[in-house]
Amino acid sequence: MLTEAISLLEANNYEAAREILDKLLEADPEDSQVNFYYGSFHDGLGNEREAIPYYEKALANDIQGPNREMAYVQLGSSLRCIGEYEKAMKILSNGLQEFPANGAIKVFLAICYYNTSEHEKSVQLLMTTLLDTSTDQSIQQYKRALTYYKDHLNNTW
Repeated sequence: MLTEAISLLEANNYEAAREILDKLLEADPEDSQVNFYYGSFHDGLGNEREAIPYYEKALANDIQGPNREMAYVQLGSSLRCIGEYEKAMKILSNGLQEFPANGAIKVFLAICYYNTSEHEKSVQLLMTTLLDTSTDQSIQQYKRALTYYKDHLNNTW
């Protein structure tokens, strides 16, 4: 049944997915995967506040696999969307410790830094992520200089 609910979510058929997820959640309210997808259901509708407790429960119940990584991203993003920047930064930082290569976590964390007026830290993290992931030849051509400048954003010569 969960596979069917996931397919319905991917097809943006939220009401049909909700019916299945309701049944699954009623049968096992602690199921981490069901909680994750119930959070995703709310997120898909733009209801971040409603999504948060389900993502939290998924992580608390030790969700595993690719959805664990996504739960950190989606919970952190949802918390940021409602202005809970400190909580978002904590979740995203925890996610980054566990998934250090996840670029989405880094970018959402950089947005949180921006939201909390940590502009230099925000730009540095965005630049690091860009330099680590970009295949753009012009960026790679100047990678050494850009790597230096990211740590000296306020310097002039």
